[in-house]
Amino acid sequence: MGYVGLLLFAGCIAQARASLDPPATGGGTLSCREIAEQCDAQCTNPMCVRACGSQGTPDAATLHNAVVDCAQRNSCLDEDCIHAACESEYQACRGPESAPAEEQAAPPPLEPTIQ
Repeated sequence: MGYVGLLLFAGCIAQARASLDPPATGGGTLSCREIAEQCDAQCTNPMCVRACGSQGTPDAATLHNAVVDCAQRNSCLDEDCIHAACESEYQACRGPESAPAEEQAAPPPLEPTIQ
């Protein structure tokens, strides 16, 4: 098979893989971080992880797809590999760290009123 034939064959494989493992488009309510914590953590195969993106918002699904794509490109099978090989995608999916609940719930102190 010549170079052109090899490229066409590789393109067909990529298209077949994409049709079997299409990117999620969202439709749910979860953030990307919640998708990873609530769905990905329960998966035992890549198809399941890819499908988890449908539980997120469209933006969350896009961020999740970026992590999954990067993990697949780098043959990652665990979080340590994803963290090392896909740091920017990983951090974008995690989002900013939230403050502890007690700090969020505490209202500012009231100033005494003088009458």
